[in-house]
Amino acid sequence: MSDRKNKSTIPGVGCDVTGCKYNTVDSHCSAERINVQNEKASTKGETYCSTFCPRGCC
Repeated sequence: MSDRKNKSTIPGVGCDVTGCKYNTVDSHCSAERINVQNEKASTKGETYCSTFCPRGCC
């Protein structure tokens, strides 16, 4: 079975990064918690999810 199925997700948190191990089949985040970084960000594009872990590596 795929590791993208049957995981608990963080309510209201979507994820479009298909290469992240926490991305579920229905595009939600299954990490226990997330951490979004770049304290000086002024646009959405300047932020990033430091919880990202490549599928099969972490």
